[in-house]
Order: sequence, then C-alpha cells, then structure tokens
Amino acid sequence: MADNRKPLMIPPAAEADDNAIEMARAWIAEGGLHCVLNVGHWHKNSETSEPHAWGIMLADIAQHISNALEDVAGLDRRETLNSVVEAFNTEIKHKTSQHSGQWPTMDDPATEFWDDTDS
Repeated sequence: MADNRKPLMIPPAAEADDNAIEMARAWIAEGGLHCVLNVGHWHKNSETSEPHAWGIMLADIAQHISNALEDVAGLDRRETLNSVVEAFNTEIKHKTSQHSGQWPTMDDPATEFWDDTDS
C-alpha cells in the first residue's frame, strides 16, 4: 500500500521569517479530520480575542482556497468562496462528525498561554 503521508511545503515567507508561527496542521486519517491547533497564541500575544482571531484565520484560509481553485482549476473565485462559506455554515449548524481531542495538559508547554498569573 502506498504511503500518502506527504507533508505540504512550508510557505516561503514562513521559511524566511524567524518569527513565523505554525497555527494549524490538519490530516484526513481513519475516515476523519485530525488536527493540531496552536490554541492560545493570540490570547498571550495580541489584543484580539482568541475566538475572533481564529475566525479571521478561517476566513483567510477560505479566501486562499478560492484563489487556489481559480488558479489550478479555473473555478470562479467568488462562486467558490460562496460554496465554501455555505458548506462551512451548514457543517456548523448540522455537524456530520464528532469533534473531540486531547488538549494541553500540565505537562504540555501550550498551557503557559492560559496561565495569566504572569500578566
């Protein structure tokens, strides 16, 4: 059986920027989505609320998807974006899978983002 686990490239800007931060990594495995999220980054490093910042990032990703599909498949960017947003809203209202995961524990450095005692 072929090994399809081929990581995507790191964007050139992220390669060049010593301050670049990976925010999400997603895989389709065992019939579903599995992801690692850098939850807490905006909580500690920005005046923007964490949920609002993730919403902006999801919107930016949707724009990148519509641009990419226009470039590689000739699809209309606006129609594609509308389709992505429609699917997103439908999935939010009527989820088709369960969402669970393991989140940071006290042994995980990510918990430092939620420790406000040093602020």
